[in-house]
Amino acid sequence: MNINFTWVKEKALNEIDIFANPENKTKLQQLEKHLNQAHEIVAVDPKNNRSIKIPLHQIESFETMGHLVRVNLPNQQTYILQKRLKELSYLESQNFYRINNSQMLNLKAVQSFQLGEHARLEVHTKTSTAYVVSRHYAKNIKERLSCSNN
Repeated sequence: MNINFTWVKEKALNEIDIFANPENKTKLQQLEKHLNQAHEIVAVDPKNNRSIKIPLHQIESFETMGHLVRVNLPNQQTYILQKRLKELSYLESQNFYRINNSQMLNLKAVQSFQLGEHARLEVHTKTSTAYVVSRHYAKNIKERLSCSNN
């Protein structure tokens, strides 16, 4: 199946037109269902070892713990994800970006950012948590934060 894109500046940002043969209706309905579903991950509650679905918009950050990832929520709750941090790179489309080698941050949770000690970028979330962005990731994070403020 070929996919052709045509970019039109006059088009509203929340609107996408798709022209397709009626034979592809079921495929496009599956695509629509996937795009409209609430994105969530399944993590383990370390207190009782039960699996729980967590909507992505509720997650503040991910933090590596060796071969596991800790999921941090704004209300100080933490869960465990049986993955490595690099396996979560697909979440960039959901506004989660690496800020250093051990953390990934939901940029929608960012309240402000400023230069910290030793010219490091410091990011503050809506819950007043401060994260230090490594120099390697600072340029990308500044660009993402500047774009989201416009």
